[in-house]
Formats: sequence, structure tokens, C-alpha cells
Amino acid sequence: MKMGHLYSVSDKALFDALNNSKLTNQEIIDIFFSRGILISKETKRKDLALYFSRLTHGYHDFEFLSEILGSYSRKEKSTSCDIPSTVKKEDVVQAAHELCKKINSEGNTADTNILPNGDIEVVVKYQKLNLDKSELRQTVNKEATLIIEPNKTGFTLRTPLNEDVNVWKEELLQKIQEETDGEIEFTEISLEHISDHKLRTEFFTELIKKIGSYDLVDVTDAYVYHPKESPPADPDFDSDDDDDEEVDFGVHISKASLKGEGVLQSEELHSLYAKGFYIWKIIWRCKEPAVGSDQIELEAQFAEPESCTEFSYIAKGFYKYKNQGIYSKNRTPLSYSAEKDLLQKLENKARETIRAISQKATEKENEED
Repeated sequence: MKMGHLYSVSDKALFDALNNSKLTNQEIIDIFFSRGILISKETKRKDLALYFSRLTHGYHDFEFLSEILGSYSRKEKSTSCDIPSTVKKEDVVQAAHELCKKINSEGNTADTNILPNGDIEVVVKYQKLNLDKSELRQTVNKEATLIIEPNKTGFTLRTPLNEDVNVWKEELLQKIQEETDGEIEFTEISLEHISDHKLRTEFFTELIKKIGSYDLVDVTDAYVYHPKESPPADPDFDSDDDDDEEVDFGVHISKASLKGEGVLQSEELHSLYAKGFYIWKIIWRCKEPAVGSDQIELEAQFAEPESCTEFSYIAKGFYKYKNQGIYSKNRTPLSYSAEKDLLQKLENKARETIRAISQKATEKENEED
């Protein structure tokens, strides 16, 4: 709740909140005790909720219930940006401190940390409203970490992919630019400069073949996209002549998805390729060649499929090896260090693949000329 805003939760919202199963019996006892009221464990929850909702309530009641009932965000995909070596580390640190000051002034909580391995970390804690939920469950507590990792070519800025973090990311890059002499070019993984649908698909098929020491096992989900082409303008068309105007009632399918085993080898997918579709999102499993290695599930996509920009990715977890080619059905999250190492390898492979695909596109253009 921000200063300067008046808001009061309705009696119905309080009644529903107290009946919510996320609220424990002890928490019910505590909220009544804060009013100097002792309750019996034998009293029905519905009767307690009805009684309490009739009382006069204040901010602390709403805060107490919101913290319990408010949901927490799911793990988000990551995206990255390369910062050149012309930028000094002290300039990056200063820019991170300036960003934190701005975020804190807006009512959120942000802090800068320099980790033992040299990474610069900006941790932001903030809240979002989800108006689709009941009043005391509308608050979503979120935490975003922006990490700047030093490397041989400069720095890599890795962030979660969402609208709020994108704003802070752009502000951080702008502050780095202000702290540095000369113009800086920040590089992101993108296929915007390549329009050939076959090459866009090839980016993903080459990307997933091998990530570091992890070999492709199978693709479980493939999402394809086919942008709608604008019809060419007719120079002989008379806009004032409505009698001869033709209306196109054709159907255009822009997106399709395939799920299962051996998706990349399916006839259905290849028939979509022939119609001009290309992959924009893919989920696959990979493993190291050693016997008994667990299978890791990864996902990569372009958040803007038409332009193939905003490349993002996530390590969804691993399926533990049991025996004789059998793996657990439940997915387990990776450790922080294992996930970080894997995502770094995925980023590097994506950059290598972009360079190779770009070279092919250039050679193809030269042949056509």
C-alpha cells in the first residue's frame, strides 16, 4: 500500500480471507488475541470469520493477512546482454548503486552486493498487484536479481525477463553509459537481422545439439511461428471504387505447438516448415555422456517471435537417473551453482550459433546478388 492512497478491504474480503486454508489455526488465534479476544479451538472457522469481519479493521490487519495470503512469483526465464571491455568495473558498481537509490526512492527495496567471485549483484524486492484474485490475495511478492558477471570480453548482464526488470535493466545500462566516456554498444542475442525462416529454425536445432558437455536426448515441446505477410500494394487500385473491392476472408495460422517424443522428427513439424513456419520456442532434455547421468530439462525462446528478439532461457530442473535408462518422473531443481554454470554455457553456445547463422545468411545473400 502506497502513501497517499486510501483503501479499505470489504467485510466480504476479510470473511473469505479468514476462511482460507492458508491461514492456520494458530494465526487465527493470534489475530483475535491482538484484539484482546480469546477464542476456543472448538469454535467453527466460519463463525470466527463472520464475527471478526464485523469488527472495525485497520492497516495492520490487512498487512498481516496479505503477507500470509499473498502469493509468491514463480521462477522466471533469464535473458542476457553483453557489456564491452571498454567499461570499467568501478563504473559498473557506481551505476548499480545509482540504480538502487532510484529503486528505493520509488518505494521498493534494492541493494548492491559484490560477491567473492567478482560478480556484481543488484537484488530488488517489490510487490505487484494481481487484480484477478480476491482482495487480500492480490499482492504478489517478487524478488529480482540483476547479475553483472566479469568475463574475458567485458561483462555479461543477466536478468529475469519481465516488464519491471526490463525497465531497471535499461536504466542500469543508461547509467553505465553516463559513467563511461564514449559511446557504448550493448549486445543482445537476436535473430532480428535474419528473415529466412529456415535459418531461424536452424538456430534452435544447432543450439540444442550440445550445451557444454551435455548432449541432446530429445525435444519434448516445439513452438512454431508464421508471421502474416502484408499483401503488396496494387498501383492500379482505386480506393474510391468500392464496387470492385475484394475482401480476403482467408484464415492465417500464426502459431502452433507440438508436444511429445521425437518432436523434431515428426512429419507434422516438417509440414509446418514447408509452409514457412519456424521455431521460436523449444523445450528439450540433455545429459552428459557418462553412464548414470541425470537428464536436465532446458527451455529457450524468443519472447518476441515475429522479430526473434528478447532471447530468454531457463533450466527447469533435472530428472534423476534410477537404473537401466529409467528416470524419475518428478523434476528436481538444480543447485544455484549448477544452474549458473549451465546457463553460462547455454549463452555461449547461443552466441556461437548466432555468429554461424549470420555467416550463412551473408553467404546466401552474396550468392543471390
